[in-house]
This record gives sequence, C-alpha cells and structure tokens, in this order.
Amino acid sequence: MTTVRPLVGVCLLLGLCVACSASQQTGTSDADSSSGPEQAVVARYADTEITQAELDSAFAASVGGREQAADTSLSAYRDFLDQYLNYRLKVRAARDAGLDTLSSIQRDVQRYRLKLARPQLMRDEVYEPVVRTLYERRQQAVDVSHILIRTSQNQDTTAAYRTIQTIADSLDQGVPFAELALRNSEDPSARKQGSRGHQGRLGYLRAGQIVEPFEERMYALDPGEVSDVFRTQYGYHILKVHDKRPARPPVRLSHILRRGRGSAAAPQQFLDSLRTEIQTGTLTFAAAAKQHSQDPRSASNGGALGTVNLQSLPPSLRSAVTSLDSVGTISEPVQSRFGHHLLKLTGRQERKSFDEAYDALKKKISGQRRVEHRKRTVAYRVRSEQGVTVDTTRLLTATGIASADSLARPLLSRPDSAAAMSRTAATLGDSTYTVGQMARHLMQTDGGARTTVAQLIESFLNENAIEYAAVQRSLTDPSLAQETRKYREGTLLFRYMQDSVWTAAAQDSAGLRATYRENEDQYRFPERIRTIVFRAPADSLLQPLKRRYEKDGSPGATVDASRSDTLVSVDTVFVSGRSPEVYQPVRSADDRDLVGPTSQDSEWLLMIRDTRLPPRPKTFAEARSSVVQDYQQTYEQRVIRRLRNRYDTDTYPERLRPPYEARSLGQ
Repeated sequence: MTTVRPLVGVCLLLGLCVACSASQQTGTSDADSSSGPEQAVVARYADTEITQAELDSAFAASVGGREQAADTSLSAYRDFLDQYLNYRLKVRAARDAGLDTLSSIQRDVQRYRLKLARPQLMRDEVYEPVVRTLYERRQQAVDVSHILIRTSQNQDTTAAYRTIQTIADSLDQGVPFAELALRNSEDPSARKQGSRGHQGRLGYLRAGQIVEPFEERMYALDPGEVSDVFRTQYGYHILKVHDKRPARPPVRLSHILRRGRGSAAAPQQFLDSLRTEIQTGTLTFAAAAKQHSQDPRSASNGGALGTVNLQSLPPSLRSAVTSLDSVGTISEPVQSRFGHHLLKLTGRQERKSFDEAYDALKKKISGQRRVEHRKRTVAYRVRSEQGVTVDTTRLLTATGIASADSLARPLLSRPDSAAAMSRTAATLGDSTYTVGQMARHLMQTDGGARTTVAQLIESFLNENAIEYAAVQRSLTDPSLAQETRKYREGTLLFRYMQDSVWTAAAQDSAGLRATYRENEDQYRFPERIRTIVFRAPADSLLQPLKRRYEKDGSPGATVDASRSDTLVSVDTVFVSGRSPEVYQPVRSADDRDLVGPTSQDSEWLLMIRDTRLPPRPKTFAEARSSVVQDYQQTYEQRVIRRLRNRYDTDTYPERLRPPYEARSLGQ
C-alpha cells in the first residue's frame, strides 16, 4: 500500500486535506543561493520559482503561526517542500486546463470575495465610527433634565410643535426649567415626586442609554445651557444640561439590609454594632449578611450584589460607594428608600480599551437608528462619487403605477411581461439594475407592501451602493486580495482533484480490481455481533418491548411490535471491537440476550444480540469504498509524477534552512 501524508498547510484554504506525497527530485544549480537564505530558490517548475521566503510563509500559515513553525525539524520541513510543490503543480495544471475560466468557479470566488469584503466595509465605514463616538462619549456622565411634548406617527404635529415652542419662549423669559417641566412635560415621571424624572430631572446619563438625537445634544451642550427644540420618535424635546463628570466604571458590591421598624434609629444602631464586629474580626461580612440581612435575594450569597453600575443606585447609596476608597472597605450605615445598608466594596471594574469594548458596544447599538443613519451616509457618499441615474418613468410604466408617491405593491405580484422586468431602471457607477431586481429587493424588505416607489428607489440604491463599495474594496484591499487568491486556488485545487483524481480513480474499474487483488488480505471483516437495536427518546418507550421479549423471546415479534410506535426506530448493527462504547456489552453477552435500555447522547437503546459472525474477507462490493480511497491515493501519485515531468520540476532541499522564526531564535 502507498503511504500518504496529508498536506497540512496550503489545503486548509478550503478545509481540505489532500493526501499527497512524492519522491524527492533533487537537482543542482548554482543560481539564487547566494542572495540570502530567504531569497534562495528551493524549487522550480515551468517558468516559476519557489523561494525559501514563500515556503516559510506557507508553512507558518499551515501550522498556525511562526511560533509553531519554530518547532519544526529540518527533515519535516523538507517533506513540506515536496507537499507544497505538489500543491503548486496541481493549481498550475488547473489553470492550464482553463478551470479558472469556468463561470461556476468565478461566481463562487466572487461570492466569497464579497462575503469577506462586506463585513469589513460595514465595520470600518459604519459600525466603528458609531461605536467610537459612543465609546468616547461614555467616558462622561451628563446630568440632564428634559421637557417632552408627545407626537404620534399619524397625527398632525403642528399643535405639538406650537406647544413646545411656547415653552421654549417661556424659558427665554426666565421661567425655571423645573417649573415648566412639572406643568407641561408629557413624560409621566415629571409629576411623580421622588422618582427619576421628577420635574424633568433625569439625573446622570451616559451615551447608549437614550436615543441618539437626545444624546447628541446633551453631549454638545455645556453645563447650564438649554437645547433648541428637537424631535425624536417620542415627540418634541427641550433639554437642559446641569453638570458633566467623568463616568465611573461599574463596581462589585455586597450589602447588608435592615428595614426600619418603629424608630429609624434601631436599624442604624444595629448596623453600627454589626460593623464593629466585622471590623474587629469577630464576624465576616458574608457571615453577617447570611445571618442578619433582610434582602432575601442577596443574603444567601453573603450579601453579594454582583457588578453594579453606580448610576443605577439611589443617590444616597451612590454617594456612599463613591466615598469607599479601596476594595474591602465597609461603609457607615446609609439609608435609602429600601431601608438601612452596610455596603462593602468588593471590586472595581477597569475601564476597557476600545478594542475590548467594541463587541459589547456594537451589540448595544445594533438595530438603532444611529446605525441606519450612518449606513445611509456611507451609501450617499458612494452614490455621489460613482454617479446614479434612475429611470422613474420606465419603472412606473413597467408596473402600471401612477406616481413615485404611490405604493410599490404592484411589483410584489410581478408583471407578466418578462421584457418589462428585464428593462434597466437604474445605474450606479458601471453597474446597471433592472425592474426585476427592484422587485426582488421589495420582496425582501420588511413592510414592503407599505413602501412607496420613491422609498423603494432610495432603499434599493442605498443597499446596492454598500454592495458596490464592498466589491470595489475587495478588488483593491491587499489583505482581501490575498484571502481571495487563497480561496480561488483552493477552489481550483478541489475541482482539479475531483476531475483528475477522485472521479477518474473511482471510474477506473480495472485499477480498482487490481488494487483489491493486490491488497485482498487487508479488506476483511473482523469478528462481529449482529445486533437488533431499538432506539427511542425515552427509556419508558422501550420498557414494553423489553417485557414482551422477556416473555416470548421472539426477536421478530418484538420488531413487529415496535412498528406500532412512531417514536421507536429499529435497525441492525454489526458490533465489533471498534464500535462505540455503548455497544460493547453486546460482545460479552450470549446469543438472544437482551441488553439495556442504555442511554446514548439524547436517545435510549435496547439491544438484542442475534448471532456471532466470524471474521471473513470482504467481497469487492463490500470493500469498494475502501478500495476506491486506496486507489485514489495511488492514482494521485501517478498524476503527480506526470505533472513533475510535464512542468520540468526541480527541488533543492539542500538549500533549505529551518523556518524563519526558528532561525531568529538561533535554532
């Protein structure tokens, strides 16, 4: 049998593991070995040279990086040279056969290129700028008040705007903001004394907690300033900034809570006494919380509240936590609306870097209007740079729609005329788009039936502008070009191996028969136990079958009985020493013995041992899959020898040095 080694590196391009090996061909040449080890030519084929630097890069990629490459012996590296050369020869042969011109491969590569480019474009042009703004703003907390006059989508907003403008005029005349908020704001919290939002005072907020137009203004204003009238999805607002301060990172807290009964001094005195015991070491904080805290949710956990955002705490508790200067410090008793507390600072969360915070902040803003706004901005820029034309008349005529302000719903039913659907409706740069493409876009749009033609045109052009920019990036970005090249080569390799090796070998009946005869002793069944296996999602479903078999001992009758339950399946398994562990008890049982029910993953098995089958040779039909695999390996070596002769190949293993990282480490 032919011994093969997997090509561990270059074939990872598609997750392939191509078995390939060949005898080394060595040659002598006095060229290119004196210009430094990295530029030394270590192999040649046709008009192409492979340098040590290229081989180093390919090998490092194959083993997971330079550090892993440093552990490689020179002998193993010489083996890799052979494998890498075989890979390059197959890709070259695929190109020479014109496989890279096949439309199916070109489409596949184009889809892959776009699959890489679009997420990168969205991160660089859309998400990262929005996330960075959010990250920088979140370094500050802003104490803010607001007045809200609500609007709804279907109402005339003129009256609401007049109302908010009258309030703005009153502010200009010196009427206190809190007084106007209490009397006029339609935020329900404005008139709830003691609650956040009373008299319009929302307290300290950070970016990401409120809608973007509100957030934008509160960070743009200085303390004491009042905003202009602006609108959000909730209505018209005016806001006032009272203060700004650095945002404090979250902390980890524990507490002991005592609720007041009778005199308010009683819980405070109790906690004072308890604090003394904790500080003198008589009692730990956790033990005191378990024994004395009246907060049932945290008491059993030693008082632990976990990670807490300071802005979420009542003002008295926030002030007390701020005064705790080091981890492990315990506060004086402090009162809140919940009762009296002892607080212990158990940890501070370090402020994350932008890269560390990116994923969480991106998740926070996903689906928000600020992201859609940024996406539209990018799309408008691309449209402006590339140029756009829209034939609105042709679109309306093709679909029988009256005007651009009409609903685009007729497009959903697809006009009967194929010619109408194939007409050009818009262009962007050098790309053209048909009426049919717009119809497909409408079908994929949420709420498409309520979309007007004008809205459809905007949505379609914006989406295709992003797509256009992604394609352009994929053609110019060096890292994307490199990844695409690797994918293209992997695709060509797969197609070449499929056509020239795997399929060809599988269809060579004479070669397969010869391989079977030459290795017949290796194609054998070991000793096996033929076993009837019943499977069900619960062992209770197998119990009736077990009782039936124990009663009459008939495998056939038990199989017939199992067919009445759709949740029970039955099949025959040939159990050998290589079978999964769940089947192994069958091998030590006697014929007609019952084994189980036994659990395996998410199902239960009941097994009847039928009979022992002695070892025997496999017929050609029984061994065919193994024979094909073995013959494909042999056939591949034959193909490689032909390619090496065809492309006049030479290798120079004596010029090889250990991979670059190994050399830099002095190996």
